[in-house]
Amino acid sequence: MTSRPTRTSPARLAAALAIAALAAGCAPSTSGSSNSTSKFKGDARLAAQTVEDLQAAANDDDNAKICTQLLAPSLAGRMGQSGRTCEQAVKAAVKDADSVDMTVQQVSVNGDTATARVKLETGKKDRIATFHLQRDGNRWKIQSL
Repeated sequence: MTSRPTRTSPARLAAALAIAALAAGCAPSTSGSSNSTSKFKGDARLAAQTVEDLQAAANDDDNAKICTQLLAPSLAGRMGQSGRTCEQAVKAAVKDADSVDMTVQQVSVNGDTATARVKLETGKKDRIATFHLQRDGNRWKIQSL
């Protein structure tokens, strides 16, 4: 019997891809998302900062922060399916990350929700990811990818 990679749901795959892309910021680069929040103001800047915080936490292997402070509970729950905790799923995604640079290009805020358009520069073919965020008190949390 031939071994095939385990299939994951589209939501988990997108989450793993985005987290892996963020984590890959460990590769040396000066054009990363570290400066991408400066072009935004107010709630848009705070939402963009959540994306940057996700990258920083992934770089620091702070999976607990990712799952408890940056992901909305619904997304953290989806990440933690299939017999793994959210932290284990994030750790696996970060471990499998390729070199990717990420820049927040656009943020749209509509009340307590926001959408961030993020450019993932993989070195081969750039991709655009959409992060959906939800206001949680004074913070924004990533609700879906």
